[in-house]
Amino acid sequence: MNRSENGQLPFGMILLLAFVLLSVSGFLVFRLSAPISTTTTSLGNKSVSILFEDITSNMGYVIEQGRSTPVLNGTVQILGPNNTILDIVSFEKNENIFSLKIPENGTGLAHIDAPGYYRLTTRLTNNGIYRLGKSGTFSGQVRGYEFVLQGRKLPDPEPIPGATLEIRSSNGWKRTITADQEGRFSAEIPPTQFSVTVRSDTHADAYFDDLTATKGETLGRDFILPAGCILEGFAIGDRVTLEGAEVKVITAMLDKSEATAGPRGKFNIPGLSEGMATVQIKYPGYQEYSWRIIIPGDKIGIRKPFSLMPAQPFVLKIQSANGLPMGDAMVRLRREGRTIHYSKASEFTNLNILQSGATYYFDITANRKNEAPLLTTGQVFTMPKEGPGEFTVLLDKEPGTFSGRISNVNGMYLPGVVLNIKAIVADESVRAPLRRVLSDASGVYQSDYFAPGKYSIQATHPQWGENVVIGEIKPGKTTELWISLIPR
Repeated sequence: MNRSENGQLPFGMILLLAFVLLSVSGFLVFRLSAPISTTTTSLGNKSVSILFEDITSNMGYVIEQGRSTPVLNGTVQILGPNNTILDIVSFEKNENIFSLKIPENGTGLAHIDAPGYYRLTTRLTNNGIYRLGKSGTFSGQVRGYEFVLQGRKLPDPEPIPGATLEIRSSNGWKRTITADQEGRFSAEIPPTQFSVTVRSDTHADAYFDDLTATKGETLGRDFILPAGCILEGFAIGDRVTLEGAEVKVITAMLDKSEATAGPRGKFNIPGLSEGMATVQIKYPGYQEYSWRIIIPGDKIGIRKPFSLMPAQPFVLKIQSANGLPMGDAMVRLRREGRTIHYSKASEFTNLNILQSGATYYFDITANRKNEAPLLTTGQVFTMPKEGPGEFTVLLDKEPGTFSGRISNVNGMYLPGVVLNIKAIVADESVRAPLRRVLSDASGVYQSDYFAPGKYSIQATHPQWGENVVIGEIKPGKTTELWISLIPR
């Protein structure tokens, strides 16, 4: 390299090097100082709060998994509570960079999609690098039969608008998609074996397995659903009909259909799958009850009355460590592994739905201003066989959290790893519903609050495998667990 006589670089060379360094550093921070044009859907722009840093936007860089190839023409769906889509941002046409703002009610989670790649659901982090895996395409149409009178010709099946397809691959990836008005669907999925459950409110559900997607190819499948059976029921109380009774039917296909009883306590639930089913009915002042019934596959419908018995009074008291009542605490009431009711503790005062002699489990969350919520799960109470019942729960232990980082066997940190966290208990009925956490672009995860106790944490990724570890939550502490995935 040429140098000046005193051994220093020429001034022109110094300017050139400075220009190159500035250009590279600007690219590495994804042009943080320059606004990036984006396109949004009709969902519109929302007011925003900064979740990660004191910056005007959160930015990301999308590449192909296992390579550094940029991924183009994709979208980022910003998720809110219950996975609702709050906004959609597109990549630039010729670049793999996106810039977005998190709405106030955003969860920090997002779906990232692009043609030729299967969906990545991950937690967003500023200046994150997100890796998408190459996919196969799964497409087709959902149609369904209708019941006809015996002796008449069976008509051709008709498209089922809005049918849902629950896709689960053998490597742990899953996604639910919805068919359009013509019953047609298409999805990018991992290139591996998978199964699909097809559901419809108007037809019986169906399950299909032994399907295989191939990278870069399209697997076309059409599905035809049976007509399903209609349950016409009547909710009856003590010499009265129960208008407004809440009815839930869980079929052998694990489909949960719901209805509210109308005049004369009548309700109709169509599209039930053949096999055993559970009918669960509740109404204030009456003992909630569940019936096991058989859904026929060769009848258009069945009619049944369902009679409830008057309930005894029940009082639920939730108190803090210093004895203060916590009527605003949210309570989930469970029996035999099913959620019976979910509401504020204060609403239980006039509810009175507990079944005499039955055992229930209470999961309770009490939010506090500027403090972590108080939690407890699986609190057991058995309603007396005769007379009223009263249950007092003391929330005296601070919750804790899990945090850590996920990597593969080579030490590469992984975004979009799903962590399924469930309590370790001797009695399965005590266990609260499983909760899920996602890692961000740097493989970092941070859970919500958990009640003190031991937990099983299953970390899984479609390409890099899975691992199961045991962790313990201690009051007021964060338990840090770094997890390395094991190839399947």
